[in-house]
Amino acid sequence: MCGIYGIVGDKAVEKTLQGIKKLEYRGYDSAGISFFNYEFKLSTDIPKYLKNISCFKNGLNIIREEGDISKLEKIINSLKPKSKLAIGHTRWATHGKPSIANSHPHHSENGDWVVVHNGIIENYIELKQELKGLKFYSETDSEIVAKMLSYNFDGDVLNTIKNVCSRLNGSYALAILYAKNPNKIYVAKSNSPCVVGYSKDIGIVCSDISSIEKIENLYVLPNQTIAEVSAGNINFFDYNLNKIELSKFSGFTIDSSEELGKYSHFMLKEINEIPTAIEKTVVDYNTIEKIRKSLPKKVIKNTKEILIIGCGTAYHAGLMGKRLLEEVCGIKTDVDIASEFRYKNYVPHKNTLAIFVSQSGETADTIKAVKLCKAYGLTTVAITNVKNSSICFEVDYCLYTNAGKEVAVASTKAYNCQVAMFYLMAAYFKAVSIDQDNLIFEEAKQLVDVAKQIKSNKINNICMDIAREIKDSKSLYMIGRTVDYYLSLEASLKLKEISYIHSEAYPAGELKHGTISLIDNDTFVFAFLTQKHLKDKTINNAVEVASRGGKVILFTNQKIENTNFYKIVNLPKLSEFYMPLLLVTYTQLIAYYTSVYLGNNPDKPRSLAKSVTVE
Repeated sequence: MCGIYGIVGDKAVEKTLQGIKKLEYRGYDSAGISFFNYEFKLSTDIPKYLKNISCFKNGLNIIREEGDISKLEKIINSLKPKSKLAIGHTRWATHGKPSIANSHPHHSENGDWVVVHNGIIENYIELKQELKGLKFYSETDSEIVAKMLSYNFDGDVLNTIKNVCSRLNGSYALAILYAKNPNKIYVAKSNSPCVVGYSKDIGIVCSDISSIEKIENLYVLPNQTIAEVSAGNINFFDYNLNKIELSKFSGFTIDSSEELGKYSHFMLKEINEIPTAIEKTVVDYNTIEKIRKSLPKKVIKNTKEILIIGCGTAYHAGLMGKRLLEEVCGIKTDVDIASEFRYKNYVPHKNTLAIFVSQSGETADTIKAVKLCKAYGLTTVAITNVKNSSICFEVDYCLYTNAGKEVAVASTKAYNCQVAMFYLMAAYFKAVSIDQDNLIFEEAKQLVDVAKQIKSNKINNICMDIAREIKDSKSLYMIGRTVDYYLSLEASLKLKEISYIHSEAYPAGELKHGTISLIDNDTFVFAFLTQKHLKDKTINNAVEVASRGGKVILFTNQKIENTNFYKIVNLPKLSEFYMPLLLVTYTQLIAYYTSVYLGNNPDKPRSLAKSVTVE
């Protein structure tokens, strides 16, 4: 969701602008930068940007703009502010509409304090009522932090930050500037991701480890930590202001996936990276020795039931995991949406293994669910794409997908890798139960073969044609049974995420229990059929739709007799067991091309964020 980037060092404004541009993929509706410069207010060009700029006598300045970062960049390029200290922010609206006034950074009345904030301050209304007489310029929960810092300042910066943070309920990563210390960024963190780092002549703050530039010393902040960031040094404190030492994050690499190359959008690039992403994920865990290092055999042997928890696309991957674990291993598996699970009266089996799926490792509801399961005494495992993300510090064990960075908001290759990981997990459970370690290697070989099939399966033209057919639809339905239904849920989500066409997924047999009344001559229905034993039932359901005028597009690997379907997409020969990994790529491409034909930006769908770090 929101993104923070800050620099102490030369060319701070330029570098901070480039930093928040790296965070665009998280989703945003406005952006802003604050910096320290006494002379900036004298610029003769400032008057035409008065609505965007706040200048204070103490040298702190703020530039904010609604909409795309390019609009903020235009102002900065025009004014060319210089500074050795800056913090920037990309905002995704939670409290208050997208506007310049609601954009970050926020400031105290006198401008002595400037703050950018990721997360949600749940008690901000209560805190606001305590500051009677102060004027608030935004509708946000974040402005309260800047006002409280000024109102409660006791002459000691760190002590003031500690005291203010002790009053905040919710989640936050805060980057703070104080006018009388123009060479430091102060950071406070609780339940919202934040990393800091430094080299000889620079200090950096960022909300996303994958977006930070290469730097010598990098640290992932734990909860209830305050950091004092300078060029060439960082001091860390707990919430009692005791100085603490943190371990440096090792294995840092720059992700080259931010380059579009020959592709017009990141989503198309990332769909084409699916085969390589699957192979890289599989290679990391393709032997019993490799996988047991991350998830010991004793955990598998002790597991009697499994609970899978996720949100959105990760939840759909979990449904695929349920099918695999139950079918291959015979282990009772439940799947739940994180935001729902947290409010259930859950009674766990004492030998339940809880698996949490999150692409970013920062999904707020999923992390809260982890904590709840830990309180129940369950063993916890995360499947995530980001090493050293917040979820990794909460669970007992981690399995990492190796999809590489996803820039497009709508997840594609990460989903395929999550599902591939569940194939490996199912094989691992089976291998342990029958004491045949070679099953892991055999499963890995099969998955690599599937990845090669996906790579060689040239389907662009098919998907483009279908996208042209459906792009003017008002509503579209997708049906399937068992695993095909699980796939339809993800396919439907992908289409509505980026095309904005209303789409719903149903078990094929459920349409006639009400929803079939919505089918008419203008309605497209995708029917998925990849399981031979369900052929007759699914075809009957599709025929029911067609007989009511629905335009059925059937995706199948089965031989189909002559019907009145609108279109049949014949899938390549592949074991039906692995068909979900291949078929989903069709639906991802169809969603992509539909979005493009409608003139949308598939990488940045409206109102959506890549990493949902608030509840």
